[in-house]
Amino acid sequence: MSGLHLLIGDGPLAAGVEQTLRDAGRSVRRLRRPVDRELRRALADETTAAVTVIDRDDIAAMRTALLVEYLRPRIRLVVTIFDRTVAEQLIRAIPNCNVVSMADASAGAIVGPCVDRRLVALHRGDDTLDGLVAVHGDPEIAEEHAPEETLPRVAPYPYRPPSGPLRVLRWLRAQFRPPDRDAALLLWSLLGLVALVVLETLLALVTSEHEPFVIAAYEATKAIAAVGPSGFFEHGETWARLYGIASMALGVVLTAVFTAALVNRVLSRRLTGIVGARTIPRSGHVVVAGLGQVGFRVCLELRAMGIPVVAVEQDPQAPNVALARGLKVPVVIGRGGDRYVLERLSLGRARALAAVTSDELVNVAISVAALAVQPGLPTVLRAGSNDVTRETAALFPIGVAQDLDRIAAAAIAATAIGHQLAHAFAHRGETWIETATGLERFPAAAAPTAG
Repeated sequence: MSGLHLLIGDGPLAAGVEQTLRDAGRSVRRLRRPVDRELRRALADETTAAVTVIDRDDIAAMRTALLVEYLRPRIRLVVTIFDRTVAEQLIRAIPNCNVVSMADASAGAIVGPCVDRRLVALHRGDDTLDGLVAVHGDPEIAEEHAPEETLPRVAPYPYRPPSGPLRVLRWLRAQFRPPDRDAALLLWSLLGLVALVVLETLLALVTSEHEPFVIAAYEATKAIAAVGPSGFFEHGETWARLYGIASMALGVVLTAVFTAALVNRVLSRRLTGIVGARTIPRSGHVVVAGLGQVGFRVCLELRAMGIPVVAVEQDPQAPNVALARGLKVPVVIGRGGDRYVLERLSLGRARALAAVTSDELVNVAISVAALAVQPGLPTVLRAGSNDVTRETAALFPIGVAQDLDRIAAAAIAATAIGHQLAHAFAHRGETWIETATGLERFPAAAAPTAG
């Protein structure tokens, strides 16, 4: 698309989009934080052919997009929106608007290496697992080989969810290995009470041959609850009375522990469950450190593929924490670089770890801590536009680093130019886009800019 591209936005992502557009040979004018009057003057320029709005705040981005449409109706408009509900409402109000989410554009670059080290990116083509599409890059091919041999290719990835018995085994393992002390006390005190009732009932049935099971269970429950001694042992032998004393004392202790743990759990804000969908998985799972926009989308993509996932977030008030809780994604509050936190997440049986916080140094620290807990664990890092991760990786094998800002910038810039974009990814130092016609480098080559 020829003409001037007006870019509205501040920060590294906006700067990356501006540079990508210029590398693609487009004329770009960037307004970092324009007031309405400045935006009106910029849109009065008839050479402006497209407008791209980049803002971390969805409502602010939507407001700017509505103002652009009011000032220049039907102009090509690209807006970054994370919330899909807001995106749907904006598209309904402005049909010529193209919505791009940085999380959607770049999440596949994190998901791919988490599922399989050989993958550059992995996306779901449809809502079913049969629609999985993988972008392959063969790491075994040396750089000196012919260029066509190193080109990525799109091919179906033969991933299938685990079998029924394996899912049941993973579920049971998760249920009986609570991640925190309160949950462990609640679970094991409850199991202890149940075990005492069962044992008391069996002993009552053995010592009394003519009493029905219901009466035996009633007497056992009464004794465990410290309502009164079991009638079967009141006039029994000395060993039976001693057992009755011990069982009642143990029942009182277990009941007190269970009650305290239950009250504490009910009154506290818990983001993981003891049973059910929010139970922390214990094997074959992916640990996602950082529950920002990218981390949240990675969690949803992995779960949609049938891969168990648990998120680690330091800020309990982060917006996506509540969203994750509503969607039954287990979340552990803590520092991703804390070895104690990571050890509670069964890294030894994990499939991979993804460090996707917004701070590149934090991601490096999380990866280092994870490898200290479990050497050889596949790790994927969200990298930035600087050389911190690359320089660290040259000295220490910290995992697969993905420059998500660069990938998202390519996706946004390609959409602004007019590509019908499916996905974007990075491969061997270059950014690629996947369109309806196939794969292509973007930008294809540096070209002289016109402004």
